[in-house]
Amino acid sequence: MTLESYRNFVAIVESGSILAASNKLLIAQPSLSNQLKNIETYYGAKLLIRTRHRLELTDAGRVFYLRAKEICQAEEKLQDEIHNKKTGFSELLKLSIPAGNSAYFLHHLFDDFRAAYPNVNFDFYEIPSDFAIPNVLNHVTEIGLIRSSLPGYASLAVYPYEKEEIVAICRPEHPLMQSGSIIDISLLADYPLAVPFDCLDLVRSSFGHHLLAPNISIITSSNATAIEWARSFKTVALASLTAADFQHIRDLTVKHFSDENLFITSAFIVNKEYPLSHAARNFLRFHGVEGGG
Repeated sequence: MTLESYRNFVAIVESGSILAASNKLLIAQPSLSNQLKNIETYYGAKLLIRTRHRLELTDAGRVFYLRAKEICQAEEKLQDEIHNKKTGFSELLKLSIPAGNSAYFLHHLFDDFRAAYPNVNFDFYEIPSDFAIPNVLNHVTEIGLIRSSLPGYASLAVYPYEKEEIVAICRPEHPLMQSGSIIDISLLADYPLAVPFDCLDLVRSSFGHHLLAPNISIITSSNATAIEWARSFKTVALASLTAADFQHIRDLTVKHFSDENLFITSAFIVNKEYPLSHAARNFLRFHGVEGGG
């Protein structure tokens, strides 16, 4: 059996059909079908059953798929380790982090760690929080950082990291600035709002408690874009800010809300079924997470 055979079998299973896998791998469909037959002949077991709409794994197929995936991941890890040795890095840390983080948050998260561990190289997946979860479940990355409802998968360990308050951000001359430093969200009902996607459900829920609908004029992928709308287009940004973000919006005014539920908790997630690398343990421990012990 060749490494290519294992890779192609994994691709067939994860693509859902031989045709889809052949398009992904740029291999002719008959050739891929023959590879599958050769694998089944070699192991003397039926691995996949073709139904009308999809392929289904047999019991033997499920075992083979899991082991084939482990073999492919081990080979990828070996490639990474060799690459790191060639480039002078001794370790590789793979992380999934939410898309749209501010540059200030990323500096807060990584600058001091890089200074303490200069030989660690990074492989980042900047994706929505919901996509970080399958990345960690499938061991694509060792660590995920999420800003969403905490997942309830038995195989995931979840470590809350920071509580990010959702605040109102606007220019100093905005009429809202005539209110006190702590305001009720209902005061924003008549103003156009810029809201990052991560905060959307919480903002709508808070308005809903007052039987109001928010006047959301722009939904953004990041806090930085929502804040720029407040800076340049006189909207009110409703965004979650870390401690690292506040000092970089000094030209704007921030209002806090009386609603104590307007916050987002970020959390690290790891897969309990896989041992963490030395770099991953150091990263979590550096940020005060018990899972790094």
